[in-house]
Amino acid sequence: MTRIKRDSIAYLLIIGFCILMLSWAIPAYTPAYPGYGASAALVPIVAVSVMLFMAALSLLTIGIAIYTNKPLPTEETEFPEEGSGFTQIGRVHLGHLARIMIPSILLVIAVEYIGYVLTSIAFLMLFQYAIGSRKWLQSIVLSIILTAVLYIVMRYGFGVPVPGPQILL
Repeated sequence: MTRIKRDSIAYLLIIGFCILMLSWAIPAYTPAYPGYGASAALVPIVAVSVMLFMAALSLLTIGIAIYTNKPLPTEETEFPEEGSGFTQIGRVHLGHLARIMIPSILLVIAVEYIGYVLTSIAFLMLFQYAIGSRKWLQSIVLSIILTAVLYIVMRYGFGVPVPGPQILL
């Protein structure tokens, strides 16, 4: 299978996933609009719409290259062919992926039990450690500041209550 076919299939799958999310999953699993603040569906709809737009744009680029019978330059593609001089681009390292995905999954589970504030601080500290930051004081301060800013924006800016029990606030 060529790179163009593989990328086209991947973009079609992403587009299909986005359409499924926008047409079924987000409306089915989002609570009803309470009448104040922003709708709970706002952020997921915006995020999935951006993913849909970017995948469609990439698929359009591939389609134009095929239609005009011009090859895509290697530097303009995310996944260059093997032997093209690029050694790391386009390769998935499962260890790196797991170091990002496992804390993210644990965040979603932990929010329901210990609340948004404590979970976010712990998640950000763990995430910084996973990407190589070993300065604990900097990590703690940054985690607290980011969590506080996001809490204030969500709670008072958008008027959306944060998920989980509110232990500290």
